[in-house]
Amino acid sequence: MKINKDVTICFRTNSKIQAALKAVAEQEQLNVSALINSLLEEYLKTTTGDEKRRHNRKKASIPVTIHGKSVSGSVLLSGTIQDVSLSGVRIAVADPDKTTLAINAEINRFEIVFRLPDGSLRPVSITCKPSRVSKVGEDLHIGAAFQDGDLQSYFEIQGFLM
Repeated sequence: MKINKDVTICFRTNSKIQAALKAVAEQEQLNVSALINSLLEEYLKTTTGDEKRRHNRKKASIPVTIHGKSVSGSVLLSGTIQDVSLSGVRIAVADPDKTTLAINAEINRFEIVFRLPDGSLRPVSITCKPSRVSKVGEDLHIGAAFQDGDLQSYFEIQGFLM
């Protein structure tokens, strides 16, 4: 499918960037204009309306303990934080069959405790609200938004993300 390109954009750059663009374009078997167009399209996908998150996420593999209370009692789980941002986390939990139901139907807030892999001795403890729960293979993935935590925990997370 051919896309109509009816606008010309010119810009100034240095010879180092020009040489790098030419090299990548040649490697990708594109002309420089097509490469720049492709790069801009990809960039705009990640920075405009397609992304609903308020903050960028950082991939991680951090052991985490989850504690929640439901009408049927306390729930204590261990899992792995898959990614983290200033506003939330995605956690993978090995799913003993009833975990999905408990988190979806009964637990509207839970606390997570974990240590960041940046050498910090202080554990991060923060209350979360599940925003998305889905089964992925044998695991349960929980997307959770931070609800309440002490200021130091937020500083620890911010430092980890930088």
